[in-house]
Amino acid sequence: MSKESFIEALKDGAAKLRAAGREVTLVHHNDADGLTAGGILETALTRDGFKVERIALERIHPPIVERIHDRAAGHPVVYTDLAGRAAPVICDLNRDRSFTLILDHHPAEESTSSKVLNLSTERFGLSGEDEISAATAATIFAIVLDEKNVDLRYLGVIGAIGDSHDRGGKLIAYNRDALLDAVEHGDIKIVSKGSDKEEYILTKFGSNIPLTPFAKSLTVLGAAGYTVGGPQLGIRACFEGPSEEYDKKLTEMNALKEERFNRALAKLKSGGLKVTPHHQWFIVGDGFSPMGVKIIGEFCMDIRDEPFMDPTKYIAGFQDMPAEIPGLGTFEWDLAKVSMRVPTPLGQKIIDGEMPGLDWLLPEAAVKVEGTIDACHGYAAAALIPHGREEELIALMDELVEKGQ
Repeated sequence: MSKESFIEALKDGAAKLRAAGREVTLVHHNDADGLTAGGILETALTRDGFKVERIALERIHPPIVERIHDRAAGHPVVYTDLAGRAAPVICDLNRDRSFTLILDHHPAEESTSSKVLNLSTERFGLSGEDEISAATAATIFAIVLDEKNVDLRYLGVIGAIGDSHDRGGKLIAYNRDALLDAVEHGDIKIVSKGSDKEEYILTKFGSNIPLTPFAKSLTVLGAAGYTVGGPQLGIRACFEGPSEEYDKKLTEMNALKEERFNRALAKLKSGGLKVTPHHQWFIVGDGFSPMGVKIIGEFCMDIRDEPFMDPTKYIAGFQDMPAEIPGLGTFEWDLAKVSMRVPTPLGQKIIDGEMPGLDWLLPEAAVKVEGTIDACHGYAAAALIPHGREEELIALMDELVEKGQ
């Protein structure tokens, strides 16, 4: 498989989407990559004559999918930066009502319905770990719709930086293609930092905005501000630049995040961290409320290399899944969201093939405790599981690590 085959599949998807109707429900993740991917597709589809309803979503879960497709009432649905692994569930709950296009960059499962077209980049040999962000993939689709949409390529770069695809020092592969297009368009400039490292500056809005902190701020708005309009404000900033409202909300969300994180960190240091042969884990419950459940992954990322953390063990944090989903209403469930990260030394062992990646470990265990899985990478993964089965999940993953070593 290749980029060429991916583009051909996108052309097929675009034709089927246009034939399915001119009203579309667009569902996207709420981190920087998801927000930019959502903004790209909303803009490109609107330019193409679609009427777009956009929904920011933290997690794929069967009741959520069912409500989305019930509300779509036969109109097409597009998912981006999520849903690749959930394709079979979407097929079952869609019941062949809506043509559905999945544009993801995570490991994916095959569609079981001709009505659901799963175009996760991983299915075409394009790595979602570092070669292509969901936002970069969205820009490729946008250009398939109309070559004029090349003006959206800078958003692919923001999404890639937000997903830390520059962890090796600079963007590579398809993300780099988007970067070079954005540089040519005058939207971004590259600053060499020597030793094969680069810094990127967003110049689109008439001033020099360092891209890394801007991209990270989008995730703060989308995650910490998920229930208070953060995703909408973040997407607007991607097209108009940061505003006074943006800065005010970001300050507010950063303060809330810092206060909640410091409280949780103090609990972990005073005995709240549970340790097993291969895992270190904890439960915050509703301690991060009113922030969204994406935030538990951000916390795990922040603490992964703290001195009190074991550099050889996987990290798992559990946060209550709220019943209210913005834009979709209230659901009846009793769920915990688990987010997993790895300390830097363990991450290297995953790269070297000495330890299992989270994209295998968590899904294998979560299904055994009636959990649902979607977006997972080798070094970052998440799932929803029933409350009360947290310890069982950890025990299952310990067993899998023992077998997988």
